[in-house]
Amino acid sequence: MENKPFFSIGVPIYNTEKYMARCLDSILGQSFGDFEVICVDDGGSDNSIPIVKEYAAKDSRIKIVSKENGGLPAARNTAIYCAQGRYIYFIDSDDTICDGALQNAYDGIVANNYPDLLHTGFIRVLNGKETLVPVGQPDESYFEPQLTKDERWIKMWNDNLTPNQVMTKFIKMDFLRTSGVCFSTRLFAQEDSDFTFNICRKAETMAFSDFYAFRYFKNQENSMSTVWSYKSVASVFTRWHNFYYCDVNFYKLSDKYKAIVAENKKDFLRQIRKGIASMPFGRSDEEIEKLLCLLETYFEKDIRKLPVTNDPYRFMFPLYKIIGIRKTVKLLCFALKLGGRR
Repeated sequence: MENKPFFSIGVPIYNTEKYMARCLDSILGQSFGDFEVICVDDGGSDNSIPIVKEYAAKDSRIKIVSKENGGLPAARNTAIYCAQGRYIYFIDSDDTICDGALQNAYDGIVANNYPDLLHTGFIRVLNGKETLVPVGQPDESYFEPQLTKDERWIKMWNDNLTPNQVMTKFIKMDFLRTSGVCFSTRLFAQEDSDFTFNICRKAETMAFSDFYAFRYFKNQENSMSTVWSYKSVASVFTRWHNFYYCDVNFYKLSDKYKAIVAENKKDFLRQIRKGIASMPFGRSDEEIEKLLCLLETYFEKDIRKLPVTNDPYRFMFPLYKIIGIRKTVKLLCFALKLGGRR
């Protein structure tokens, strides 16, 4: 019987040649070597895949899978389909795995009796400055027998115990395949939170290991995670609308945890209200109109119910309470244009 690697590392690739070697070097330089690297060519047009082929010619652990362009979620699903390892880990091709991460993950998995999920921290890199984002350490209250699995993960999510990034998770393949969870190809943003919410809901066992799995290079040119478009913004609205209005209805929550979700919903809607003034006015009128219609359709009724707060955009609340979001934003645009002419 063919030996299977312990880790499968899924690397979606789309036009990131500038960072490709850095990413692969961070993987191949790991002290723990029992892994395969599944590089999913998502139909890019730059020199990324030729670089990967050079590495693959020297290291048989690298496998290249080519597909038509379908976006990051579809590329990650392809990696899941092809994975042969006992656990799977995802890393974007413009980020890097931290030194010793695979050995630390292996040690944490073995020490915790091979859990469905191993949660870790990560390092955020912005303009060369590193910020450590540690994983939380849950106490006994998170595992009280009266809590349902849904209540457990809602409590973890509400307490910011584990980041939403999928790159902070090492996932048992047997669990992932039987769970039926995959990345939603209907989302163009927030696919990480959607995926991690679902696997956290279904995991029977999980562990938290105090190390940093990867470096997230934020706001890079052509970064896979920072290219925003109309589809991306619409996905954010859609994802959270589905969560607050649809998903939660299927969760097994007591009144206490329903109240926690309801309060989070209010906070989210307040953030939307604050963000109206910074809508992407540089985009086409058609895109702006679509976004405003989507926002109005999904959230306006609830936004109108929010009390006036002391946030910087509180002056907008009485306006769109009376005339609606679209007219308010148009008035704001007009005011900004007038201000710019002075």
